[in-house]
Amino acid sequence: MKKWIRVSSAVIALAVAAGCNYGDRDRARRQAEESRDKAQRQLDETRDKLRQDLKRADAQTREDLDKARQQLHRALDQSKSDADKAREKLRDRDNNPDKQ
Repeated sequence: MKKWIRVSSAVIALAVAAGCNYGDRDRARRQAEESRDKAQRQLDETRDKLRQDLKRADAQTREDLDKARQQLHRALDQSKSDADKAREKLRDRDNNPDKQ
């Protein structure tokens, strides 16, 4: 009888140990999934933020380039105007040498 009690106690202990081991694996699996999901969410948030930052930087760069282009056109127009005035003065001087 004592022998059967020992055997049954050992079987019960093994069953409980197997159940705990399964529970530990299940808990570890859930924690791993939660960690993976959290890391994926953080990655998605970082990627979205980076995309927004890049869009803002791109818009700012385009704006800066447009301003620089406008300044260049104004400078070229002014240069052409100055060259035309200088050319006109030279013509006037060549056509009317007495006014010097």
